[in-house]
Amino acid sequence: MLTIEALSPENLQHVLQLSVHEAQTPYVGAIETIIERSTPQAAETQWVICLNGTPVGFFLLDKAYSNQYLFCPNGAVGLRSLLIDCRYQGQGVAKRAIGKILQNYSVWLHTRNADLYLTVNCKNTLARQLYVKSGFIDTDQLYLGGEAGPQHIMCFKSKQLS
Repeated sequence: MLTIEALSPENLQHVLQLSVHEAQTPYVGAIETIIERSTPQAAETQWVICLNGTPVGFFLLDKAYSNQYLFCPNGAVGLRSLLIDCRYQGQGVAKRAIGKILQNYSVWLHTRNADLYLTVNCKNTLARQLYVKSGFIDTDQLYLGGEAGPQHIMCFKSKQLS
């Protein structure tokens, strides 16, 4: 069973053991760095993807995404640093997790009608395809400030849930 829970002191040690394939590191980074750079006391929330109670993934939801990225309208939420541990990739975990995120992010963040934005590296075609299949729309714009090169700007309209 796939569940999503907030990062906590109880699951932190398991989460710190998550890693992606070496080829994916430029797109996601190391989990320690993601957590270290995250600002949960501000507008970010840290989430753990669990499979049968075992942490297998991680992501951030950022209510202040529009403050950093001009392409993101005020009131929208950013989905950042989504990763699935390399041992669980290719098993449909990411697809199921994205589905749960899209169904629940507004409840978790106590927001209404907030669109969800993300960027995905242009070289990361599998991730882009997964987001499109999950209901994200490629805006046909590129974000050029990514550390690993240009990124597609993608959006999930909250109205799609209605």
